[in-house]
Amino acid sequence: MKKKSLSAKKVIHKKLLSYLKDPIVKKVYSEFCKILKNYIKSNKISVAVSGGPDSLALTYLSKCYSITNNVKIKFYHVNHNLRNESGFESKKLKSFLKKFDINCQILEWRGKKPSVNIQSVARKKRYSLIYDRSSKDKIKYLLLAHHLDDVFENFLMRLLRGSGLKGLISFNDFETEYKNLKILRPLINFNKSDLIKITTKIFNFYLEDPSNENTIFKRVRIRSLISNLKKEGLDENKIKITLKNLTNSNYTINY
Repeated sequence: MKKKSLSAKKVIHKKLLSYLKDPIVKKVYSEFCKILKNYIKSNKISVAVSGGPDSLALTYLSKCYSITNNVKIKFYHVNHNLRNESGFESKKLKSFLKKFDINCQILEWRGKKPSVNIQSVARKKRYSLIYDRSSKDKIKYLLLAHHLDDVFENFLMRLLRGSGLKGLISFNDFETEYKNLKILRPLINFNKSDLIKITTKIFNFYLEDPSNENTIFKRVRIRSLISNLKKEGLDENKIKITLKNLTNSNYTINY
């Protein structure tokens, strides 16, 4: 690597690490590091980057971790090609992150797209594309940006589907597995609002997905329901207590 290029990277890295002094960033990063050191037994990790505020917060935390722990991290963004703008947005994201010495690889979903169960099919395809790429890169660990708000959403969605005890608590785990790819959710105990603050502070940029406002999707309708439930006192902390009790019950039954 040329001296000029190496010097520029050092400046970028120093700037990124300087944000760790912020109280919110420091708190989230500390928990993030503990989880990775406890669960990951490799110096190679992959990170899923959607471009939303939660995934960009994860991207930042992962980049800092790679700098301070000499860990190789691959960043993957899946372009589902479900909207005309998605290709442009993917390139914009890649170009933006490059300014922070973050090389984000775009994985393309090509071929015919579904007309029903779009989000479910897209999620499965996303996992498949990232799994295939991770396998080629010989990576066994994938980080996802799921957070406490996602736990709330999935709990209610599974409750509406009539899921049993194991189904209700499964998304609450730090670690799950897709084929032989271990999936970690190191931000699962943090609110989306904290992650938005981190992303806004460091990048002041993120992609807006219009599907997040489209009530044709059940998840969007669930989010509207959640806002009303919070007014009645059922917030994330109550759900955490409920999930903890259900997890203990599941452990007792298994024991």
